Amino acid sequence: MTPPYRWTLALAALLAAAPSFALNHENIVAPIPAGPYAVACSNLEQDTSLLAPGTSPSDYWEGRLVNDQLHYITQILSHPETAIRFDPLVPDNREIYPNTANTRVPFVAIVCHPTSSRNTAPDYALPGGAGVIPHMQPAGQPPWLIDQAEFRQSPLTFNEEPAQRLPLIVYSHGLGGSPIGRGYIDTMVALAAHGYMVAAVFHADARFSRIRVENLSDFFYLLTQYDRVAEMELMRPVALQAMTDVMLAHPYFKFGIDPDRIAGFGASLGGQAMLNLMGAKMTTSIGLACRETVRDPRIKVGVGFVTYAGQTFLPAFCNDQSGADLVDRPFLTLAGTADTTAPLKMTQQAINRLKGSRFLVEMVDGQHELRVEDIGDLFTWMITFYRAYLQGDAAAMASFIRMRGVTGGRDDDLKIDAHVPAQPAAGEMLVSEMSNNVRYFLATSSAEIDSLKAAGWSATGYSFKAWMAIPASATANCHFESAFVTSAGTYRPCGLAKRLGRWTFDEPGGFFIEKADSFGNCAAGLLQVNRLFQPRYALSRTVSSERLVTSDSAAKESVANGWILVPATMCARP
Repeated sequence: MTPPYRWTLALAALLAAAPSFALNHENIVAPIPAGPYAVACSNLEQDTSLLAPGTSPSDYWEGRLVNDQLHYITQILSHPETAIRFDPLVPDNREIYPNTANTRVPFVAIVCHPTSSRNTAPDYALPGGAGVIPHMQPAGQPPWLIDQAEFRQSPLTFNEEPAQRLPLIVYSHGLGGSPIGRGYIDTMVALAAHGYMVAAVFHADARFSRIRVENLSDFFYLLTQYDRVAEMELMRPVALQAMTDVMLAHPYFKFGIDPDRIAGFGASLGGQAMLNLMGAKMTTSIGLACRETVRDPRIKVGVGFVTYAGQTFLPAFCNDQSGADLVDRPFLTLAGTADTTAPLKMTQQAINRLKGSRFLVEMVDGQHELRVEDIGDLFTWMITFYRAYLQGDAAAMASFIRMRGVTGGRDDDLKIDAHVPAQPAAGEMLVSEMSNNVRYFLATSSAEIDSLKAAGWSATGYSFKAWMAIPASATANCHFESAFVTSAGTYRPCGLAKRLGRWTFDEPGGFFIEKADSFGNCAAGLLQVNRLFQPRYALSRTVSSERLVTSDSAAKESVANGWILVPATMCARP
C-alpha cells in the first residue's frame, strides 16, 4: 500500500499539472450600442459681446486669471435667470479652506436628460466651435422631460414606476476643464441617451489655486502654498453636494429624478472627488495631513475614469491611501498603464483599500486621455455597472460578473474585482473570509469572526452569500461546513464529502449554497466561488490547504504564490 504522505505528494503533482480552470470574469463583450433616447440640456446660452479684451469663452468656463482678473461663466451668461446657478456656503474651517471658509462661492451647472422625440428646441452651437448642446432649453421655458409613455417604449425601462423618475448622475470633470469642454459634453449627452439625468458643475479650479506645474516657480508654489491646492480640491465635494441639493429641490428637474438612485462619475480629479464624496479622506498638506471632506451618502455608486489618486510622494487619500478605507459603496474605475499624471500604481493602492464592491479595469498603454476609439470601452463598463449596482437589473449583473474586457479600442482587462454581496435576505447569511497571513478560514457568524480576530486573524474583505437552510425552491445546492480553529490555533478543514454536497449537516458554522456543475461552472447570474489548493500544506492534516473566494484578482494572486486553481463546487448569489 502507498504510504499516505506519498499519496498526498502524488495528488499535489497531479493538481500542479492540471489545466487552468475558468474564473468568473472570462467574457470579452462587444461595445454597448448608443442609447435610444433623444437628449436635451439646460440653458447655457452665452453672450460673447461680454468677453473682456484678450479673453476667450473657455477662460470663463475654466475660471482662468487673465490680465489680473478672474473670470467665471456667470459673467457671460445670456439668461442667468434660466441657468442652473447656486452659491453654496463653504464650511467654516479656515484650516482647510483658508480663503473661502464661511463664504458663498458661485457655481453654475449644466443638466442633460432624455427628452421627447417631439422636442423641437434647436441645438446650441457653443462659442469657439467647442461642440453642441442638443435641444437646449429655451430661456424662460421649463425643461422638456421625457414622458412616461415614450420612456416605456424603450427596452431600457427596467420596469420603473413612475417611468420618468430617472437615475441621476452627479458628474465631475477633470482638473482645469469644464463640462462643455471637448469630450465632456459628448459624454454627458451619451449618458443621457441611455436613460440618465446628468448634472455637471463648472468647477473652474483656477479660481482657487494654480493648477499647472510648468516651471520652478510653479513647483515652489506647490511646496509652499499647498493649502491652496488642497482648498481647490476640497471645493469640488462642496460644489457637487450643493448641486445635488439644487437638483432635488428644483421646481422642474426634481420630478424627473429618482432620489434613491443617484450615482457619481468623475474624470481624473473628478474621480478623486467622487471617492471623497463617498467617504474617502484627503491629503491636505505636503506632510500628509489627513482630513475629512464634504460627504454625500446619497451617492450610491461611483465610476471614475483615469481617477487621480496622487503620486508616490503625495498620495491623494492620506498616507498609504488609508483614507480610502472609509468608502463602503460600489466603485469602478478605468486606468491606463502608461498614465504618468494619474499613475496606475497609486490607483491600485487606493482601490484595494475600498470596503465596498470595487473594480479596476486596466487599459493597456492608456495615457491620461480619452480617445474616440476608447469610448466604447468606457461606456460598456460604466453603463453595465450602473445598471447592475445602481438600478438592480439582474441581467446587467449577470453580464457584469462575467465581463473581463470590451472589443475595440485599447486592450482592457479587469485587474481588481471584489464583489461585496447585497444585504442578506431572510434565510440568507454572509460567509466571510478570514486569514492569518498563511491560512484561510470561512466564518459564518459575528461571534466566529470575533473569536478569530482575538486569535490574531483578520478579515480579507471578501465574502459571499449562502443559505442557512435549503430553500424549498432550490434544485441544485450543496452543503459546505466551514472548518474551525481549535484552542491550539490549528486549522481543521471539513471533509471532501461535505464539500461536494453528498452529506448534509446542521452544525454550527455550516451553510448551504448552490452547486456548480460537474465542470465547475455556475448558472448565469451566479458568482463562482473560486476554489484553490495549496500543495505545500498537503502533508499536514491540521493545516488548511484550501481557499474559496469569489474574487478573480484574489485567486490570481494566490496562483502567483503557488496555489492551484481547481474546479469550483459552489455558486453564490450576488
